[in-house]
Amino acid sequence: MDSPANIVRDADFNARIVAYLRRQLPQAQDLVATVLRIMGGRSWDVYGVQARWQEDGEATATDFVFRVAPPGGILEPHDPSLEFRLIDTYARNGLPVPKTYWLELDPAVLGQPFYVMEWIRDEIPELDDPRFDDPAEKQRYGLEFAGTLAKIHSLDWRAEKLDEFLPPGTVSGEDPIDREIAWCEARVAEFSLPPNPGLRAVFQWLRANRPRMREEDQRLVYGDYRFDNFFWCSGRITALLDFEMALIGHPMEDIAFARFLSGWAGIHGDQIRHYEDISGITVDEDLVAYFMVLKHAQINVIVGLAGLDAINKGRVKDSRALSLANGAHVQSSALLGAILQAGGQ
Repeated sequence: MDSPANIVRDADFNARIVAYLRRQLPQAQDLVATVLRIMGGRSWDVYGVQARWQEDGEATATDFVFRVAPPGGILEPHDPSLEFRLIDTYARNGLPVPKTYWLELDPAVLGQPFYVMEWIRDEIPELDDPRFDDPAEKQRYGLEFAGTLAKIHSLDWRAEKLDEFLPPGTVSGEDPIDREIAWCEARVAEFSLPPNPGLRAVFQWLRANRPRMREEDQRLVYGDYRFDNFFWCSGRITALLDFEMALIGHPMEDIAFARFLSGWAGIHGDQIRHYEDISGITVDEDLVAYFMVLKHAQINVIVGLAGLDAINKGRVKDSRALSLANGAHVQSSALLGAILQAGGQ
């Protein structure tokens, strides 16, 4: 992460970072900073800033992360205040998150709005890490993964008034599932892309088979819950990552997404029992199967098409957006085929 190849060479951008830190840290003397581009995420421009200064005659150092809204991108509109407020909510409720410092909505500062948080230096292990050849170690990490999700779903989102700023509340519909489908359809309608009959058929299936959601079933949904979206240390999650896909919805959405992208850690067996014991929520396999289709449609299709549309319209030149867009039409056809093979009507 600290490779010299990642050092930002844009002198003007670096000077803006230093000027901003000097405004936020008026007690800092002789402040200097090294700015590095942190790769990995695809929805924000992320920079690590190693700041050093003198304060009251003592050498002081702090490493910051700047999460900057990209100019265009797959999840427009990018609103850093949403993530900033959500991280604060997680912190107040005892969930592991990076410390936040400042929220800046004035695009004149760095060219786009951003927020600043702590730079966590723990690891992000891979699912095929050799340590998981040990069944006990594998179970320890798996239960931590399931237990943390249970704590997220147990958070009292109504008391925190998260529906004031989290989707899909601004979209009309009978319940969050209906509004989520409507949001997806509205996104596709905005794109200047050729028609996608397979995708339309998937949406028709989702509507025809949509489960009716009770008021008491609504929970805070993480939206991007996968094994490599956290910092870990000694089998414990030390910091959650990537908050931009959070919404008020059904908790089985997160179970489905975890199974989609987290392999052996995707809430199976003992993990299910651990999750249910902590959250008091029963894992409903029929609902998980339904949300697996919905999450595939959202991530593999909607996000992919959004990237392709952004490139076509010249709003973004980031090759990562093109990699997400690759195969979007094929994915929708594959989803439709899976539905028909399973006997969906």
